[in-house]
Amino acid sequence: MKGVIFDFNGTMFLDSDLHEAAWLYLIQKYSNRTMTEEDILKNIHGKTNDVILRHFLSADLSTEDIQQLSDEKEAYYRKLVVESPEHNTFTTGLTDVLAELKIQNIPMTIASASPKVNMDFYFDYLNLGKWFYEEKIVYHDGSFPGKPAPDIFLIAAKKINVSPEDCLVIEDSYSGLQAARNAAIGTIVAIDPFHQNRAIFQAEKLAPDGVIDDFSTFSSTYLK
Repeated sequence: MKGVIFDFNGTMFLDSDLHEAAWLYLIQKYSNRTMTEEDILKNIHGKTNDVILRHFLSADLSTEDIQQLSDEKEAYYRKLVVESPEHNTFTTGLTDVLAELKIQNIPMTIASASPKVNMDFYFDYLNLGKWFYEEKIVYHDGSFPGKPAPDIFLIAAKKINVSPEDCLVIEDSYSGLQAARNAAIGTIVAIDPFHQNRAIFQAEKLAPDGVIDDFSTFSSTYLK
């Protein structure tokens, strides 16, 4: 392993509940659709906003509609983050991992389905600039297909000048783990803090290199 690519939401920052709440708010506001547990696993987390909106609201939404609805959802989500005292820090153990990666001079970046407006928010809210170069972050900008397509991880690997087979990807979402597999990433690790999805991850062999609860033992396991 010569480089590390982190997913962000639900991986570095345990905010999956807030994203689910924001999507539920938006979907109930504009449709009669419901969200099942399978929807949350396979059609929400890891997916880009345009894909989610067309799946739940209408396949015929215009680009302008997508942007307006996406902006509304993300503004509501960011409001939930700021108002939640439980959502103001990284996942347990992550700062120690980031420090160790810096010490070992191992290239690292973030590959997220989030739009730029959210990544800008995280750079301010969580001081991401202490650990990451903003120009090396990969976020959803509409220029490549989202997860489970491999593009996001291939782009991230290129940005840190490490071949995909020499990268470690850490992901929490079903689609993200599929994307890592599709990108032929050399080491794929899932994070499942609340033990919700590890059975399906393991059954479908989406996390061949392990499933972790948090980053407490990450360095001793993967950075030896």
